[in-house]
Amino acid sequence: MRVQKIFGPPGSGKTTYLLGLVEKELEEGTSSSAIGYFSFTRKASIEARERAIQRFPTLVPDIDFPWFRTLHSLAYYCLGVSTKDMMRPENFREFSAQVGIEIVTETDDEVFSVRADNPILNQINLARIKGEDLRVHYNRSNIDIEWHHFEYISRAYRHYKASKELLDFNDLLERILEQPERLPSLDVLIIDEAQDLSKLQWQIVEHLVKKAKRSYLAGDDDQAVYNWAGADVHAFLGFEGEPLVLQQSYRVPLEIHALANRVVKRIRVRQEKIWHPREERGTIAFYNDFQKVDLSSGQWLVLAATNHLLNEMHTWLKGQGILFERHGQRSISEAVLTAVMGWETLRRGGSVSSKTVKAIYKYLGTPFVARGQRSLALLPEEGLFSLNRLRENYGLQTDAIWHETLTKIDAAKRDYIIAILRRKTKLTGEINVKLSTIHGAKGGEADNVLMLTELSTKFADEYQRNPDDINRLLYVGITRAKQSLHLVHPRNAKKAFFL
Repeated sequence: MRVQKIFGPPGSGKTTYLLGLVEKELEEGTSSSAIGYFSFTRKASIEARERAIQRFPTLVPDIDFPWFRTLHSLAYYCLGVSTKDMMRPENFREFSAQVGIEIVTETDDEVFSVRADNPILNQINLARIKGEDLRVHYNRSNIDIEWHHFEYISRAYRHYKASKELLDFNDLLERILEQPERLPSLDVLIIDEAQDLSKLQWQIVEHLVKKAKRSYLAGDDDQAVYNWAGADVHAFLGFEGEPLVLQQSYRVPLEIHALANRVVKRIRVRQEKIWHPREERGTIAFYNDFQKVDLSSGQWLVLAATNHLLNEMHTWLKGQGILFERHGQRSISEAVLTAVMGWETLRRGGSVSSKTVKAIYKYLGTPFVARGQRSLALLPEEGLFSLNRLRENYGLQTDAIWHETLTKIDAAKRDYIIAILRRKTKLTGEINVKLSTIHGAKGGEADNVLMLTELSTKFADEYQRNPDDINRLLYVGITRAKQSLHLVHPRNAKKAFFL
């Protein structure tokens, strides 16, 4: 059994390196079905699989890469469970009605399971993935719920699942740990994003390592920013293995590298690393107000420690007529965009689909559609529709420009779209300005990064108690930049990253 720990500093091509290991193994005769590649997030596992497919196009992914998965998906597969065994949205609705709490659900298609969002359930599950006693975790959590109610919800949740013979996300991990013989024996084991794994997941990794011939644990402890969600970076640091540092960054230029090194040296518990920047110098600029930064051209990533700190920037960008993205969503909704673009296509003599026609009619002002025609009850699903066809058969009574016609679009949204178009910005295509929390941007990069250095009260307090976590967050933020870094001073110097 051979274990190597691969440390990948920002932009060092860690995934490329790991896929290079896969390629080398395949060339030396290792079966692709004997290679396991497990990531913390589904996004990372999908990316690794897709890149493997591109690199090895003669292989069929579902057959030849069966072990490119998340650890949750691995447990789901090895346990042989199915969708009927998992908690579904209707189960959480029933449970929430029984115990009187509100639960928001999100489906994870990879393991056909559901993530349930509720403050009490979140803390119960956090205790489980950390392997902590429930009362001990409760006492540390500062959750504003009485213990007897907290413990009641925990008991009721266990009882509900048992009575229905259903499993949730963490049950998958706990069940496979009770039956580790079901885990595969691999020739090659690769664990990516190792710094983000929880204690519960590390227990699975330990079993996989024992059964594998060669193991590679890859990550970067300096970018471990999910401690709040149960990540156990100390398990990665403490795992026995031969360390290898990927020493060349293909992202970070000289000036930003120097700042990153000053920040990272403040982290008290870490793997020492020497890594090199790109030859380009890069730039760092400081501002007292984010409005002084020119975002009108180039590729930009705007970062803040927490989501609410982006709200003022969000409002300002709209006022400036700058198109942007936040949480993966355009600043103009898809429905509005479809209506505006579709209408202008019609005015230019083109035709649109029935789906686009319905989007247009949703926003058409009352005078512009004949009575009884707005519902489009007789509109066929197939075919294309021109302006003349809509006039003749579907009650359309205008051909004016979109902002005079689509008056059911909120006036502020109409003004925003007009401002964007005055900048000669295309409404479709690549978005050049993206807003994100630093947590949400981990793994991402941009030519230019604008970072708000203000902290929330909670994070500022955490800085005093546990500076390592906040310094890691700062390190991740500044190392997203490929060319220029723009740092905005906070209004309150006591609630800020220390630069």
